[in-house]
Amino acid sequence: MIRLSWFVAAMAAMAAGLTLASCRAGTAQTSGFAAGDIPAPHPLIANGAWASVLKGGHPRLLGSKAYLVALAQAKPAGYQEVKSINDDVRAAGVVCAVEGLPKEAVQPWIDRAMSDVARGVTNEHQDTWIWLTQVAEAYDFFYDQISPADRGKMVDFLNAHLGEFTIDEGAFHNSTLSKVLCYLKVAYATWGDNPRASEFRDYAIQKLYEGKLVPVLNEFGAGGGYTECGWYTRGSLWNLVEGLEMARRIGGYDGFQKAPRFFYDRLAYEMLQPYPGLFSYMYGAEQYAMEGDGSNIYGGHVEYPRHTRDVLSQYFRGSELSGYLTNKRRSGSNGAARLVDFLYQEQPDPALPLKDFPLAHIATGIGKVYARGDWTDDASWLRFECGDYWNGHQHFEVGNFEIFRYEPLATESGEYIDYGSNHDVNWLTRTIAHNSMLVYMPGEQWKDMRDGGRNKYANDGGQAKKWDWTRDNLAEWEKERATFERGKIVAFQNTPAYMYVAGDCTKAYTPQKLSKWIRQIVFLRPHTFVIFDRVVSTKPEYKKTWLLHSRFEPTITGNSTYVKNGKGELFVQTLLPENPVISKIEGYTYGGMTFDPDRKTALSDKACLWRMEVSPSKARNEDLFMTVLSTDQAPQVKLVRKGTQVGVRVGNAEVMFSGDAGGTLTIGGRTTPLEAKVVTNEWQ
Repeated sequence: MIRLSWFVAAMAAMAAGLTLASCRAGTAQTSGFAAGDIPAPHPLIANGAWASVLKGGHPRLLGSKAYLVALAQAKPAGYQEVKSINDDVRAAGVVCAVEGLPKEAVQPWIDRAMSDVARGVTNEHQDTWIWLTQVAEAYDFFYDQISPADRGKMVDFLNAHLGEFTIDEGAFHNSTLSKVLCYLKVAYATWGDNPRASEFRDYAIQKLYEGKLVPVLNEFGAGGGYTECGWYTRGSLWNLVEGLEMARRIGGYDGFQKAPRFFYDRLAYEMLQPYPGLFSYMYGAEQYAMEGDGSNIYGGHVEYPRHTRDVLSQYFRGSELSGYLTNKRRSGSNGAARLVDFLYQEQPDPALPLKDFPLAHIATGIGKVYARGDWTDDASWLRFECGDYWNGHQHFEVGNFEIFRYEPLATESGEYIDYGSNHDVNWLTRTIAHNSMLVYMPGEQWKDMRDGGRNKYANDGGQAKKWDWTRDNLAEWEKERATFERGKIVAFQNTPAYMYVAGDCTKAYTPQKLSKWIRQIVFLRPHTFVIFDRVVSTKPEYKKTWLLHSRFEPTITGNSTYVKNGKGELFVQTLLPENPVISKIEGYTYGGMTFDPDRKTALSDKACLWRMEVSPSKARNEDLFMTVLSTDQAPQVKLVRKGTQVGVRVGNAEVMFSGDAGGTLTIGGRTTPLEAKVVTNEWQ
């Protein structure tokens, strides 16, 4: 972690000819919002502080030459590492600005950009904005080393994409956030030379950000959630935040004010999203659940949330959440991440005590909950998912939960290798690959999955696909809201002793087979989880199956199941249904068919290939599932019935459920109602 004194930070900025919003947290006067309990922004670098770069001279995107020189003087150790990075154009751009680089050092980057120019106009998913970005960065970083003729070719190449590069603009998709960053880089890099530079800026800000993304962030962003899957959000959100920060510094445009609730709440979201601890096999970084399409092996993606929370906490300098986020400050786990630290990381606010921060967070807009047992590195951690459908990277996993302690214990299954493959559409994305519920109706069919119909679809007994495809913007989505509705969190409350959440998962399934599934979870801190499921099928013969996935083979003894992964242990006790049928299955298989990936990758080495299944021994319309899980030995448990209520006694606690949602929790003789409503704190 790089710590600058306020004096050094101020001197660095003044040496660069900049205006500081404040040299001390909490004193800035920034025009903007004060919406309810959302604090006003107090960034050190004021809106428009870099505006002079647009009057001429390069570089601009990372700051002016004077700014970068001052930054190198203020962060000498960080700058020396930047000099050692030879595979990142941003590092070369910094060094070129600070002390200059010989032609042979910058020519490869220019050659790469000219190769992109030679491609001509393209309209490719992701690749096009990557190529445009590479050209814009080379244009800005090495402006004086590029011939006027080649600069002209670069500008012509960039401009030709206006009106032709039309994809990657969906309001719910990760690439739109990245395209915003790309177009802002094109605009500011070529400003003054390019008569159409302002069109790129306006396209990014007005059409994509304000026209597409802001309505979604304000509609579904309560609690800091975005409608993409978790893995893709973590990467693309950093691209958006970096782009908005650049527009704020250079153009004086404060895009964070357009969705202030989302951006401030995202800081609380980042407090609970990672697994507890830092991991040596992640080179000292956090580890995250995939939450839809994604990867669980080390890569740059583990650093993007850290960059996001650094920039946002600095923007909201002096706020409570900024102080709590200081506890998560660390240095980057690789050179590229430390390069970003050099460019963006400032001295944080004084740390506020973690013991005062809530141990659970709900993003009500997208239906997602994170919770942990305490703030130690060996805490137990839970994720629960119960929201609607917006994006093709989401899975059929409404009602899914994950449990982590030391290692993933109740986890996801499948390998995100080939989008639209047989493994993808028949395993990875399907309900059977998640800790959810199956209701098997013979003859049920799935149509037009994300492979476009290339594969034959198997009946896993899982959740339905009721839509044809995703929608481009919020207004179009709203017109078909009933089609995309899948799940809703109907109860949430959190105290230091427990967290309670309930989700109505009914709409995720075809009504032809399921009329009700309510999942309720009580997290008895620090290490015990009570999960109660009420499942009602339209016919008793439609078999119901409760799922739990693990990396290694579970051990089943009677109604108890034991899962181990490294140092982590999970003890699972099935109390309902009575006389359950409990089995374990290895592999990506069901219905007599196996859906292995077509090839092996690094994901295969960490694949979770085992699952336990719990089903009733007798056919009924309504079945109850009561399961107690613990990451710290198996507690003494007893099923309890009181009239229409059903519950469980766990040690000195008693949890009783009544009706569709709600009940009571008694700990040490004191009874607390579990209410069927969502109770949030100030950051949710």
